[in-house]
Amino acid sequence: MSLTVKIITPLKVFLTSETEQLILPSITGGVGILSGHAQLITMLETGVIKYKSEGVWTLAIIYAGFAEVCGNTVTIVVDGAEKISSGENLSDTQQAVIDATEQLDVLKQSGPDKKQLQIANFQVAVTKARLKAFKILQK
Repeated sequence: MSLTVKIITPLKVFLTSETEQLILPSITGGVGILSGHAQLITMLETGVIKYKSEGVWTLAIIYAGFAEVCGNTVTIVVDGAEKISSGENLSDTQQAVIDATEQLDVLKQSGPDKKQLQIANFQVAVTKARLKAFKILQK
């Protein structure tokens, strides 16, 4: 049996796929989903989602949201999602994490408003997720 996975963002349906296995970045840690999984609703953090179809793992970045497992259907509703490109440069990706983290540190010291701090935290999370995905692809 397989799972039907649907990733929905505010702008579009990012993915609809039949998959054998799925790993989600839950706020409590990675959650693996197989066919016949118990019913579940979980909050997701910005991170890497991995799904396996025909024996091949595919990665994507998702921005925080939630997932519902009901029967063999997994519905993922997130703030955004992006495909991963294996053509990215490791040093550029590492530098993006450093830059985003430094920006966040500068903002914290200058007493930013709440919105600026949320945006900076989000940028750090996304760049870290991209780096993690890039490292997985390099294995």
